[in-house]
Amino acid sequence: MPPQSAPPRFRAIAARHRSLALCLVSIFFSSSLLSGCASVSAEKSSSEPTAAKLSVVPSAIDFNSVVVGQKNSQTVKITNTSADSLDLRRLHVSGTGFTLSNLKVPLTLAPGKNIDFSVVFAPSSSASVTGSLIVVSPDLKSPITVPLSGSGEKPDPQLKLSAASLNFGSRSINSSAFQSVTLTNTGNVSLKISSVSDTSAAFSVTGLAAGVSLSPDQKLEFQVWFRPSATGTASTTISLVAPPLSTPVKLAVSGSGTKSPVAPPSTHSTHSVTLDWDPSLSSVAGYHIYRGGAPGGPYNRISDSLVGSLNYLDTDIHSGSRYWYVVTAVTTDGSESSYSNEVTVEIPAN
Repeated sequence: MPPQSAPPRFRAIAARHRSLALCLVSIFFSSSLLSGCASVSAEKSSSEPTAAKLSVVPSAIDFNSVVVGQKNSQTVKITNTSADSLDLRRLHVSGTGFTLSNLKVPLTLAPGKNIDFSVVFAPSSSASVTGSLIVVSPDLKSPITVPLSGSGEKPDPQLKLSAASLNFGSRSINSSAFQSVTLTNTGNVSLKISSVSDTSAAFSVTGLAAGVSLSPDQKLEFQVWFRPSATGTASTTISLVAPPLSTPVKLAVSGSGTKSPVAPPSTHSTHSVTLDWDPSLSSVAGYHIYRGGAPGGPYNRISDSLVGSLNYLDTDIHSGSRYWYVVTAVTTDGSESSYSNEVTVEIPAN
């Protein structure tokens, strides 16, 4: 009679297949991330990874260079991405110059909620430093660490003028002319102009005054005016004082007054400006044209007499300058209207 071993073998195979099926089903329900027939402990399957519970943005902070004596800050957002409330017991930073701002702990962070606070870097020396932002909670298996880095930079206050000197050439007495100059903060700290001084009544400055502040890389255009009241040469040095600069920034200016019309200075432009405007709604005898060196004035009249047409050609201009124009209407009895709207024109440098 043949051996009766086949059925038990079949049952053993079937049993192994049932065991394999049960293993696969168990793994499928315990974690969709698992594959194969591996042993999974109850503790691992019921807990979430730290990264799935809290989101910290940004994950690293580099302050780059910050001037010694100043500070920079970076906003950090922590979000509870889990389904349970999380107890944030402690948040602290390590590393010289790093501190926290706008943060109160301990606190409980509900599911889906977030908190914002700032990490501040205020270097005490011109050196590179590193540190960490550390988030501690009993609901996390281990603290979360955010790398911090930055470096200190020595203060370097600098102001630069677009020209070291201005020469207005010869101008008729009681006339006026201006040239534009650009002042740039080329240093790495903000500077405040404490005084603008000159020693001659023939020269004045508009568009720049004590109290004006410039941030690093910021530019400011101002105008230097020459109004000779007597014949002869006039000169002065305009000094800009801005602590903590050790010495004032200086601009030498010169020009001469004459009684007779003379050729314009060497900076005179070959360009011209043509102005035209709409007629006044009232009956007028003519128009006056005014020009200024800054938005909103002050303006100086450049038309010697009433202009009867609706256009005017200005040839007394300088290369690289910018002008602001307005027009007024004058009635037959000499009454003058208020200024028109302002237009600005920039003259090419050459």
